[in-house]
Amino acid sequence: LSLSLSPRCADRSNRTFLPPKNRGSVMEESSLLLPSGSGAGIQDHSGSHTSLRKADFVLFILTSINLLNYLDRYTLAGVLPLLKDKNDSGFSHDLSDAQGGLLMTGFVVSFMIFSPLFGYLGDRMDRKRLIFVGITFWSIFTVMGSFSPSYGVLLVARALVGIGEASYVTIAPTILADLFPPDVRTHKISIFYIAIPVGSALGFIVGSQVASALGSWRWALRVSPPLGLALAFVLLFCTVDPPRGHSDHGPAAPTVAARHGLRAFWDDARQILRVRSFLWVTVGYTAVTFSSGAMAQWAPTYVHRQSEDWAHPYSVSTASLIFGAITCVTGLGGTLGGAQLSKRLLPKTPCADGYICGMGLLICVPFLAMGLAVCAYSGVATWILIFFGEMFLFLNWALVAAITLYVNKPTLRNSADALQILTSHLFGDAFSPYLVGLISDTLQSDHPTMTEGDALMYALLITPVVALGGAAAFLYGARYIPEDRAAASQLDPTTDFAIVNSAQPPLSAPEDALN
Repeated sequence: LSLSLSPRCADRSNRTFLPPKNRGSVMEESSLLLPSGSGAGIQDHSGSHTSLRKADFVLFILTSINLLNYLDRYTLAGVLPLLKDKNDSGFSHDLSDAQGGLLMTGFVVSFMIFSPLFGYLGDRMDRKRLIFVGITFWSIFTVMGSFSPSYGVLLVARALVGIGEASYVTIAPTILADLFPPDVRTHKISIFYIAIPVGSALGFIVGSQVASALGSWRWALRVSPPLGLALAFVLLFCTVDPPRGHSDHGPAAPTVAARHGLRAFWDDARQILRVRSFLWVTVGYTAVTFSSGAMAQWAPTYVHRQSEDWAHPYSVSTASLIFGAITCVTGLGGTLGGAQLSKRLLPKTPCADGYICGMGLLICVPFLAMGLAVCAYSGVATWILIFFGEMFLFLNWALVAAITLYVNKPTLRNSADALQILTSHLFGDAFSPYLVGLISDTLQSDHPTMTEGDALMYALLITPVVALGGAAAFLYGARYIPEDRAAASQLDPTTDFAIVNSAQPPLSAPEDALN
């Protein structure tokens, strides 16, 4: 998409260039690695293999940290049946389903509350230092949680872990947006977001297998923190924070938000909330987090309970291993598949990303519902249906992030990402695991003859209903994407040329724009 302000550049509105006074300044302003002796950073599409390698190195570090974040987040889900039994947990009492769900809810509540704060700081401070502080905080309290003597202490520790993760998840995507130009950005972001399903899957697998091998769920929480700290030090000492909006070819734009304070925060929020496509995509994504959060927390436990009536019931570790393997494969396929569909369809319609998100979630609904319904009768059918349901669900992960980035101005991207995190988790997975557990407990209390598996099944059936509403929001909001993407374009006030989120490389000289 492009925006032109004057007749003389109307026939070149899909071309982007750097104004003469700023040409060459990008290389001077931003080096992705330590500037001393390391050469230039990302250049203006000059084809430098060194620059691309540096950008890909940062992508590798950020993706690795993201994978560890999600591994840690879902480790407890892989050992939840052990935590519920006081003989395995070491706590003074058995846990109810509601208490099991509250462990994830406590984490997500602190995560979403602190996301706007880190979003505000991320638009104004060195982002890699904020990430380093957050990862250090996360690592310390993850390890401390493994020594919890009671359920209450573990709940507090997991809530504090959410604060550390808020810094990283809010800020990291905006660094990638400033490293990679629009023509490759969605693909690179899709690689980053592969870490969500893969890390979540590894959380189930690592949690259950480590607990089984070492005889305690506590060791499962001690796997990721050392690796996270090591990667945090690499990020801190081997990279620098690129200027905001750098890859959008907008040299006249400020590299950080100019205003500070509470009023500036609210002004930023008002600007972001005027972006209609952002609002509808956030509604759709909220439905995704609601459904995926509940399924991630309860699916292994649900399959384990329902399998008790099978000829060969699953153990906790086996159910978590299979579910984790399916999530890993479908996460890779769905995330990369969504990016490839975007690449093919976006040239045909600028609304493609929104349509892909909506249709993927719509197709996911029947697979998810049927997978839950048949679990009591067939394990094979359950895994097949969950496989396809997750494959279509994961089509939207990278695309939601891409839409959020390109419909908001570069100096507002951290805040926009933070607002989306706050909203999607507040009304999504902040309470869906707890809600499902509470409904399950209520059904068992009101219907004593109902099995634990059936009670959890009826509670989980709320997830496809919510997903259906999310699909409608994605499809409706897609219509506003072209308009909002154009409005987010950067303009150089000293020229009448548009600096935009364009897939075209910048022209090599100002004269080219006039020839």
